Amino acid sequence: MRSRARPSESAWPARGDYLCPVDREAIARAVRRRQAQETLDFEREREQTLNDQVELVIAEAEGANVDAAAFAKMSPQDVQIVKTELDPPGFGDDDGPGFFERDDLFDLDEFEDDIDPHAEELARLNSELAECRRRQEAFAAYIAALGS
Repeated sequence: MRSRARPSESAWPARGDYLCPVDREAIARAVRRRQAQETLDFEREREQTLNDQVELVIAEAEGANVDAAAFAKMSPQDVQIVKTELDPPGFGDDDGPGFFERDDLFDLDEFEDDIDPHAEELARLNSELAECRRRQEAFAAYIAALGS
């Protein structure tokens, strides 16, 4: 039959006690450095993603002008191939209203202001980029302050 050890005779050290001396501050510093580095890496990836989104919005806004200039220098067959790839037909693109849509009830165009949706999106993305860069600066400063 197995002998049961009394709680005071456990093979494991008491909570907070270590089998060998440790530098608790060094452990905490290493963990914080790792956490800050992971966040900094995430913010750098986020910045790249936001930059990609800015480029896509600009391409959407200015793409038609760029396309027109390039298409003027190309054969009609080549233009068709490029247009098919760059502007594929969307899902549900049709000429008439759908089952639940009635275009005779409201003229939504009269309610729209002359606000450029691309400008709003670019402003939002630029704001996020500024915040992202600021966070990177803060975490880089924190990692530097931790030292070695």
